[in-house]
Amino acid sequence: MIKIDSSMIKGLEVFLAVIEANGVTNAQTLLNKDASVISRSLSSLEARLKLTLCERGRQGFSLTREGQQVADEALKLFSSFRSFENRMESLGGQGSGRLAIGVIDNIIGESCFCLDQAIAKLSDRFAGNLHIDLYVKNPYELEKYLLDKRIDIALGIFERYQDALEYRALYEEVDYLYAAPNNPAAKRQAQGVADTQLLESLKQQNFAARNFLHEADIACLGYDLLADVSYTANLEAIAFLILSGRYVGFMPAQYAAPFVASGRLTPILPAKIKRVSTMTLAHRRAEDKNRGIIKEALELLLDPKLAENSK
Repeated sequence: MIKIDSSMIKGLEVFLAVIEANGVTNAQTLLNKDASVISRSLSSLEARLKLTLCERGRQGFSLTREGQQVADEALKLFSSFRSFENRMESLGGQGSGRLAIGVIDNIIGESCFCLDQAIAKLSDRFAGNLHIDLYVKNPYELEKYLLDKRIDIALGIFERYQDALEYRALYEEVDYLYAAPNNPAAKRQAQGVADTQLLESLKQQNFAARNFLHEADIACLGYDLLADVSYTANLEAIAFLILSGRYVGFMPAQYAAPFVASGRLTPILPAKIKRVSTMTLAHRRAEDKNRGIIKEALELLLDPKLAENSK
């Protein structure tokens, strides 16, 4: 008989962290533990379960079939723990607890929304009796973290909605197509070629795109690209590709503004080419309505005055 005790729980936490980091070596930073300590923890867990959970070594990291099943059950277990904690927090109207928020990268400069002000006001309302965890993830990870109850609220661009989550629009983010001055498209634009010629030449350009948009940014161009498309979830990675002069790509106007001001980037046909994304707040539908912290956080984050006060 397998008994779930504190050491088993710690072992499962280490196991899930190793999976998230895709290996023992990568998990060292995540867990703040040496590789030898992590390996011993995994070996101890495997011995207790009498299962081989993963293959680890020079050939890389991979889960066994049993390891995947254990990971799935462990996620359910920790989700249940978090549900219990949340319910206990709500009993008697307790005015303290934990709040976990997840955001996509590089929204800190967005004038339409100031998360820092919301955090400050929320902390004031709970008189310092609130612990806030903040995560930066891509939209797919944010939704997964919500469903696993690892975060309570997510802010991101979600192209496809999950039935178990509720989504509320916050503001619209305008993306323009950018290129470095030494890019052929930027050079043609500077030379004053006709828009039709410039649009035609864009088909030959390498393109940097955010993968979670599911090619919506490429589709808005209205034609098939003939060159290479490099996908990433990170805006900084896209910026590096575009700044190299070898790629063009969409970026939010607020993010690209400093590069445009310094002459390192130029928008391509901004009057004709742009796309609009909706920045959205997501949270779980069911239990969140019973948690005072969630109610307070949603009221603050969805308050239109937050954007007005940031200007």
